[in-house]
Amino acid sequence: MNEASHLLARAKRGRRSAAFHVVTRGADAMSDRPPGDPVRRALCWAAGLTLALAVLAALVALGVTQAIDGWVLRAVGAIGSYPLDVAASLFAILGQSEVTGPLALVLAFVWWRRRGIRGLVPLLLFAGVAIEAVLKHFVAHPAPPIELSRAIEFLPQLGPTSPYSFPSGHMFRAVFLAALVLEQPIFWVIFGTMAFTVLYLAEHWASDVAGGALAGLLLAGLAAAIVGGGRQRRRRR
Repeated sequence: MNEASHLLARAKRGRRSAAFHVVTRGADAMSDRPPGDPVRRALCWAAGLTLALAVLAALVALGVTQAIDGWVLRAVGAIGSYPLDVAASLFAILGQSEVTGPLALVLAFVWWRRRGIRGLVPLLLFAGVAIEAVLKHFVAHPAPPIELSRAIEFLPQLGPTSPYSFPSGHMFRAVFLAALVLEQPIFWVIFGTMAFTVLYLAEHWASDVAGGALAGLLLAGLAAAIVGGGRQRRRRR
């Protein structure tokens, strides 16, 4: 039922992915324009989230989030156990670039064959990776101390390490792809589970997780605008 290659066909039948649901509701709240134009709403949503990400990055760089970051990490870490370490480390693989990168390429190829150029929206993942890399080099926010980490490495990470930790790449990649291929209830399960996982493993601070979520959602908004624009043009013909 949730096969990625049928996302756009499902959307036509009214069963849209999380990207379309989130964009539709969120952008209506941010816009003073009448509801009804999904492309305008998607762009409004993406613009609002871009602003939110910029504000959060500034707060993180200024150290405003340090207190809440420390409190959340201590609270989540208090429930630690080895079985949970294993489960969380396995789930975290879903957010690794070694998994999400090839998945985005496969999705883009399948959707391109079905929907043409607009089917390439999964490749926005790599634009997000570039944004992530820039922020991780310019927002001075060191990762949690390595001695707090509970992560078990099942799949080695091949990419270069970054000097700082904002935003969470695991959260960004998981949120973006989940928004594209999953219906809303399942999307929020993945969203919450990945957020908890990254915090529990002490790989990131809460502000990093929030930043990754914002990045994933704003790119999902752009994807919804691109696909929605093509759908509107087909209806006019």
